[in-house]
Amino acid sequence: MRKIEFHHRNRELKEIRNILECEPSLITFVYGPINSGKTELMNYAMKQLPAEDYAIFRINLRGRFIRGYEEFLDVLFDIDEERKRGREEMRRNMRKRY
Repeated sequence: MRKIEFHHRNRELKEIRNILECEPSLITFVYGPINSGKTELMNYAMKQLPAEDYAIFRINLRGRFIRGYEEFLDVLFDIDEERKRGREEMRRNMRKRY
């Protein structure tokens, strides 16, 4: 099968690299219309990264209306009780920053 190259995505790839090169201080969302290539773009960008330097994970938020950090954390840590303890610590840290 012939591999299709990305076209006209250099600006987006550069922005992703710039975000990843900075010390994290915010949560970054990648969003856009359905079938616009978001997942493929992120897969491509992740393949360019040295795996030992990054802990990469992906969460599909389709169908979830999230109005802020509190609800975002609820979605992230709604998986099991152990992660709920982590949510409380993250909330305390968020309140200190903002």
